[in-house]
Amino acid sequence: MTIPESTYAKPFLTLPAQIRRLRERGMECGTDEFAAGVLQRYGYYRLSGYWHLYRARPEPPAPRFDDEGREVRLESFVPGTSLAHVVSLYEFDHELRTRLGDALSTIETAFRFFIGHRLGRVDAFAHRNPEALGAVRRGDPEALPEPTSAYREWLEEYDRHEKRARGDFVVHFREKYGPHLPIWVATEVMSFGVLSSLYGLMRQGDQEVLAARFQAHAADGRGDRGALGNWLNNLRNVRNICAHYGRLWNRTFDVLIDAPGEARKDDDDPLFPLAAEGTNNKLYGVLLIMRHLLLSIAPERTDVIDIADFIEDRSDTLGFAMGQLGFPADWRGRPIWEQGFALDSSPMLAASLLDRVDSLTAPQARAALTAAQPTPTDKQRTPGQLAAAKRGAQKSLLRTYLRYEVVIEIELGGTKHYPAFQFRDGRIIDALAEINKAFAAACSDARPVLVTSALLDWWQTPHPALPKGADGHAQSPLDLLDSVSEEAFEEAIHEAGAKSSLVAPDSRC
Repeated sequence: MTIPESTYAKPFLTLPAQIRRLRERGMECGTDEFAAGVLQRYGYYRLSGYWHLYRARPEPPAPRFDDEGREVRLESFVPGTSLAHVVSLYEFDHELRTRLGDALSTIETAFRFFIGHRLGRVDAFAHRNPEALGAVRRGDPEALPEPTSAYREWLEEYDRHEKRARGDFVVHFREKYGPHLPIWVATEVMSFGVLSSLYGLMRQGDQEVLAARFQAHAADGRGDRGALGNWLNNLRNVRNICAHYGRLWNRTFDVLIDAPGEARKDDDDPLFPLAAEGTNNKLYGVLLIMRHLLLSIAPERTDVIDIADFIEDRSDTLGFAMGQLGFPADWRGRPIWEQGFALDSSPMLAASLLDRVDSLTAPQARAALTAAQPTPTDKQRTPGQLAAAKRGAQKSLLRTYLRYEVVIEIELGGTKHYPAFQFRDGRIIDALAEINKAFAAACSDARPVLVTSALLDWWQTPHPALPKGADGHAQSPLDLLDSVSEEAFEEAIHEAGAKSSLVAPDSRC
């Protein structure tokens, strides 16, 4: 016999004893039949979380809080407390969990795609390649890098999920390709907790791209990867509460919600309330980040507004205060809760463009411009001075490309990226530059991100009049550029009339 390690010594109570105890403490329980049915259906312990708020408080001068700062509640109930009202609160909470779970499923599904898609560009099995994630320790330069302990623990947990997976699509992959799943399938079999931990293992740049995609910005304008990681962890916690029929109403969550750095600076920012104590660990904070994320994922959906309206309506009929769930007094007047409120769509589009093409950051692009030469001088330069002059020339050359609009630039979260295919032999490809410049000039009234999107569409879309590739399939202008000289490229583009297929974006978008 195993002896439990616990000081718990309260006696077991039968249903009649439970009802008798509630009545002795001042709760109106209705008939014995009603009370017994309720307790059998929901359980005494589960319902205690809903009647806790109706337990009486000690009268002064008795202390209102214990030594750990927790509010003291007596065993007796305040006059008028009824079991029927407690059941109404529970049933409200049940519907709240259902509604919240449905909205969470949309966010969870989207993150499964975005994380898998971002990593899939690097390696089909990026989750099994700690170097692709950046989850390695580098010690001895002559030794192979070692996976971090966090990665090893994550992989052990993920392997358990993969082995348990039994869906039709999983069986198909295993039968055709072997036991291990590519990242875009793996994200479908891992739990939300494993998925959020995978985000934490990704390279910093990839985390920042995802955070900027969802407009969670740090104080310097970059994607606030810490805040997004915190949000995923918080939503994982709330999802588990919903899945296990836990209480949402009047709950203080264990996971505090982070306000992105940029939001902390501006009280007009939609996410500014997350910086306030009493919001960042209550349901309102959860709803706020869900509303913000869905504005990027599915901007036409109003699920979270509907949930807030539902809570407000039931707060009137059930007699609880919105503040108990963290809603600030002015929440209704904040624009984010208006039906027509929208976020700028540019970050989502810019992030999707970065998913389509290998890109260089500004420092990487400058370093790639090895053809740039420093301005000659009569003075002898030291090696350090020569290197500095070279870097200056590279920086100047990139600025020149930008000034004349010959290079494609994707800006996201304050970071500028340049598709790598534009550079060859230490400089921009002249034939490409001319096309970029002409198209940019023709679209001067459109938003830059829309011009970039249209340009990438043209470069990456197969054109039927261009020469066929070695496999006999139609090539895109980019395929052709990669396989022939600039002169041959220009001639083929001219003969095919391919420039006429450039589709300018609507300047009103």
